[in-house]
Amino acid sequence: MRAKMLEIKTKGKKPAKKTKNRTGFKRIFSGAFNWLLLIFVAIVAGYSLVTFCVQTITVIGPSMNGTLADGQVVFVNKLYYKFNDVERYDIVAFSLVESNDYYDIKRVIGLPGETISIKEGMVYINNQPLGTSVIEEKILTAGIAKNEIKLGANEYFLLGDNVNNSEDSRYTNIGNVSSAEILGKVFYIWSPKESRGKLK
Repeated sequence: MRAKMLEIKTKGKKPAKKTKNRTGFKRIFSGAFNWLLLIFVAIVAGYSLVTFCVQTITVIGPSMNGTLADGQVVFVNKLYYKFNDVERYDIVAFSLVESNDYYDIKRVIGLPGETISIKEGMVYINNQPLGTSVIEEKILTAGIAKNEIKLGANEYFLLGDNVNNSEDSRYTNIGNVSSAEILGKVFYIWSPKESRGKLK
């Protein structure tokens, strides 16, 4: 009888080992699945952030010198103008319809419905001088703004801060920029590191 009882007890221990192995496998599988899920969520979140919220753009050329320099990388808030109006002096990234693979950066000077002109080196809005709060230099080239320009309901007049070395709304190849062509508001310099900071 004792021998039989010992035999039964010994047999009863073997299934417990199999259960333990299965539990360990489940834990490993569950841990791996959680990591894969986390990586997938991070990729989707990163893609969504770049596609719908924020995008980096590299500044090309000297047209924004004084505020931005050639080669700097900036962040553009692509959602900002979904909830806010474009305001005078905002720095925006835009792309003309015919060249939507390239983004340029300029400052908003004229707003929808306004009349813009450049006379004697100064910007006039609705026949009133803009002042020198942003544009400190005398503008040497008025371009098409030598005659009054009436902005449409969704049009903006943009200038580079380096007004005498900037291709902007004064030139026919750019002209008035529509709200549909504006990617978003430039709000932060990311690199180089020594220039990193929020734009005012």
